[in-house]
Amino acid sequence: MPLDIIITVNSPGEVSGWLKPVVDALQDFPWPYRLTVFIPPCPFASGAESRVVAELPQVKQVIGAEETVRFIITGKLPAEFNPAGKGIILFLGGDLTYAALLAKRLRYPAVAYTEGLTNWTNSFARFATAYPWMADKVKKPAVKRKTEVIGNLMLDAVNPEYSKEQMKKLMGNEEAPGLLLLPGSRPVHFQYMLAFYMKTAEKIKAQMPSLGMAVSISPFVTEEQLVAALSDWGAREWGVSATYSPAGKGSLDSVGPLKVLGEIKTATGLRLPCFHHQQYSLMNWADLALTIPGTNTVELAALGVPMVVTIPLNHPEKIPLEGLAGLIGGLPLLGKVLKRKLVPKFLAKIKFTAWPNRLAKAEIVPELIGKISPDQVAEAALGMLQDKAGLTQISQRLKGVVGEPGAAKRLVRILEEVVRTAYPSTVLTASMS
Repeated sequence: MPLDIIITVNSPGEVSGWLKPVVDALQDFPWPYRLTVFIPPCPFASGAESRVVAELPQVKQVIGAEETVRFIITGKLPAEFNPAGKGIILFLGGDLTYAALLAKRLRYPAVAYTEGLTNWTNSFARFATAYPWMADKVKKPAVKRKTEVIGNLMLDAVNPEYSKEQMKKLMGNEEAPGLLLLPGSRPVHFQYMLAFYMKTAEKIKAQMPSLGMAVSISPFVTEEQLVAALSDWGAREWGVSATYSPAGKGSLDSVGPLKVLGEIKTATGLRLPCFHHQQYSLMNWADLALTIPGTNTVELAALGVPMVVTIPLNHPEKIPLEGLAGLIGGLPLLGKVLKRKLVPKFLAKIKFTAWPNRLAKAEIVPELIGKISPDQVAEAALGMLQDKAGLTQISQRLKGVVGEPGAAKRLVRILEEVVRTAYPSTVLTASMS
């Protein structure tokens, strides 16, 4: 029977930025394996994680939050899950507790890829981190010895199919800059940020009519959510009047070989093509991106794409929180009041939210945080778009700060080492035959 490789992963950023490159790197794993992905509860989940993970052909089974918790607590096996008796757990995001308890339940060794968190230290054979400063958070000598810096997995996920020049030609703006809108993947963010960015795009386009524009729709967002966002509270707040047409139904069908999801048309005449699953080619095309913090900021930096990072706190009560703060924030009436006070105070303590700024410990790209408006974002974006030399300088700095790819292969090597240590070669050979 093949070895079990069991991965825990929680939210959109970890699925797209961490899980996918590891799954691809596992093609070099030296033994036959069966890949199962557990998706524990997470306040930052989009609700679409199981669907997106199930689309990965290498994944044998996806086990959702409810079954994950039930299995950990009661030992009741999820439907169609039959443990091989030999395997390994890999933590790729969320709460380390779930991976540690799964390892205990299955009696498998475990490895964790973290940003420096090393709870449940006795439950993990090895820890891996992206950068040296993350490893420096580890203080216990025994844990330090089993912690390795392997690089940022997100860099391995960035694989544009087309070059910038090819994309410029396909998108029809060879002589003009391109602006990419990235409104997020979690429903609570997307439904607000899509309208916010649409209003911003209208204001930018009025000043730069030749500017090329496109929207990258996360695979975690459905067309139904897209349509709803154009008439939801965010659209009403910013006065956005827009309609969405799916591909082939009165809108674009494709841009050369790029399949278009659909097209958004606003009352001002702005027409924006929307794409699914083309984010890296679109990032490669863009001269500037509008984005919220998260995985996108690393991926854009890896491709040297300048960005304006926005965190509107116009409605802090709608921002999800972790742990006890999240539970309190979910209380009727009182929760919203507390979140309005807690979220701004929490963010005020964070110097930078965008990954490239955090890595550089300096503001390479602007971050607009607080009660902000599309006018402010448009002004910042226009200033950058009109400064070609400045964009070039930012691009070079971004590429230099995120590091080099290759982390996924290094992480798979660690998995191999742990498996060899946990299971004598005679047992592995016998089980594979």
